[in-house]
Amino acid sequence: METDLSRGEEQYLKRTLEAFEDNPSEIVKTSELASRLNVSPASVTEMIKKLASRNLVTHIPYKGSRLTSEGFILANIVKRRQLLIEILLSDVAGMKSNVAQLAADFEHHLDKESEYELDKALGFPSETLDGRKISEIERPKTELPMSMTVNELRSGETGLVYAMRLRGTTLEALANLRLQIGQSIVRTDTGINIGGEDFALDACHMESIFVRRGE
Repeated sequence: METDLSRGEEQYLKRTLEAFEDNPSEIVKTSELASRLNVSPASVTEMIKKLASRNLVTHIPYKGSRLTSEGFILANIVKRRQLLIEILLSDVAGMKSNVAQLAADFEHHLDKESEYELDKALGFPSETLDGRKISEIERPKTELPMSMTVNELRSGETGLVYAMRLRGTTLEALANLRLQIGQSIVRTDTGINIGGEDFALDACHMESIFVRRGE
């Protein structure tokens, strides 16, 4: 699903989703949404009416709003993009501060194709390190069933590197190997062989390398 949304509209949908996730049975109150967005209730009401005209939310006068089916899908897509960028900034780049705000600033500029490439490079994570689930709604993962981790290869089996989950020390270890997407490797008893050279890797690092067997 592709809909032309402004950054502000995306933020409203995402905050409405977060409020819904906290209280699924409740209408999202205008005052609560205003607090989450740090704007006035009048601004929230104006935006709700705008989103309602696009069938993204249902406006319930004097009470609040609910996401429509289309709005729910779009909100989950926006939230997934934020979480993927957070993983990139914190787990890969090692950033400690302002990660959520930077991710929120960047997410609007991540198109569908770029999201897929980032998602693939991160190994299609199912959640963030702090346990927040990453939505599967309209998430393109067509190649994932064909892949496995290096840990799942038997010693002597060959695999083509398909994706890598780059996190913390894993990033440093794999960078030292100069391992690249599309590279052929052979599983060994102690790690992997790249171009005839053996490299020892622990189980954690091998779980972070996804391959297609026998290529």
